[in-house]
Amino acid sequence: MPDSADTVQGGLTWRVLRQVFPVAPSLRREHWDLLSGTGVEESQRSDDEIFYGSLLHKLRRDVGFIIDLDRRFLGSKKKKDQEKAFTYRAGRWLFQQIPDLLDYDDILDAPPGLFGENTAERGLRDLIAEMRRVERQAKADRAPRVEDRWKSAGAELRALLDELDRPTPEAVERIEAAAQTLLEAGREIRNLAAELERSRDGLRVLLEPFSDRRNAARILERLDSLDVPQVVELAALALETRGPLAELAGAETGLAAKEKAFEKLRAEGAPWATIARQADALAELEGERDRQLAVVETIIARMAAVSTAVEAGEPEPGPAPRPAKRRNRTKPAEEAPAPPQDRAAPGGDRSGSGTVLPTTWKEFPAWCGEHLADRLILSPRARNTIKKTQYEDVETAAKCLLWLAGDYRRARLDGAGDHLRRAIESGLWNDRCGGDSFPFDWNGRRVEVEWHVKNGGNTTDPARCLRIYYFWDEADERVVVASMPDHIPNGAV
Repeated sequence: MPDSADTVQGGLTWRVLRQVFPVAPSLRREHWDLLSGTGVEESQRSDDEIFYGSLLHKLRRDVGFIIDLDRRFLGSKKKKDQEKAFTYRAGRWLFQQIPDLLDYDDILDAPPGLFGENTAERGLRDLIAEMRRVERQAKADRAPRVEDRWKSAGAELRALLDELDRPTPEAVERIEAAAQTLLEAGREIRNLAAELERSRDGLRVLLEPFSDRRNAARILERLDSLDVPQVVELAALALETRGPLAELAGAETGLAAKEKAFEKLRAEGAPWATIARQADALAELEGERDRQLAVVETIIARMAAVSTAVEAGEPEPGPAPRPAKRRNRTKPAEEAPAPPQDRAAPGGDRSGSGTVLPTTWKEFPAWCGEHLADRLILSPRARNTIKKTQYEDVETAAKCLLWLAGDYRRARLDGAGDHLRRAIESGLWNDRCGGDSFPFDWNGRRVEVEWHVKNGGNTTDPARCLRIYYFWDEADERVVVASMPDHIPNGAV
């Protein structure tokens, strides 16, 4: 029986569920073998109130059928089919309702209080949590259950054979039944083993392109020794990379074509304005590539946590519990200290525990996308300047960006205002540009770039002179690097 539209446990009504998870009539027909489990008569499935009311009633009592439906959607190679999954649509709706969820790597990492009490948002969050729990339990239990059935059938068959005095029809029938049960369980064990190996092989294919990265290398090293629940969890996480990997491949293809066209323009001596426009377009494509790469590597980092759960002494196999970690907003008073990379500053090991600094300008934009996303962004102009700079100390430049994304940004969020002239460390200063300030177009508006991070010595040698020109984007609460790492003389643009 459908729940009432107005007084529903958790504040989630059938009308809200219709917004969250719109199921077109054609999809209802296509997947009726599963959706009929809601108890709706086939003649009533087009009635939204009956369909969604019954769906909500079923969801609260048994999430297994919606897990099976999600597997169909997520198992498709088409992105548009994957995006029909309940978990995908529920997540998207929650992000729209609670923008602060974007601060977390996973919806379930966010504190329950963020969803409110007796709200539709809290009801959805609890449903997703229950789906995760049921999936993990089923995956962890499947192999032992089959093995127990196989052992039991084998013991029964041996007992029957031991007791057999003469082959009566009844005895033969019992032996045949026990043997058949044993064969069926054996086939299922073989299929499970094959599925496990396919998962391992699929994970290798996914991770090989990233094998020079620390997290991917760690997973590949331990992959053959991981337990069944861990491999299954890794395979489930790998599904999340499908969309970002497709976007990454598209961005890399477009980037390669754009780079070829850009080099052709330069070789042909095209007008400077044309080259500049192409350089900006190239930088935008690089930015998109870096964003998708950062998404993929975030998922791989979560996979690495799963693969090392037993080694780290977790109480049970499966996904390693992740701390509720905020990524880019003001830190509330009761929250744990910010992660090391958000507290980074130049000097000593203050770049952040475990933060590997880039050593070449080629890897610099991707490094920024991975470690500074949502806190600091390189403008297209900065990305273009990096490509042709003569400045040699890449690591110092990276440390300065860590300071801007960490200490400087937190000071701005705490209301320090535009009065942060100070020494960062010996030889590095955050200071006003003075005569080198310049106007800069950003997101449809013109801002004045009046601050830069610089090194001392008054050198003009481009290999040793560092200048990072930036401004504070109040709307997005992040630092925008307008130009780096070269000096801009006399405010030239």
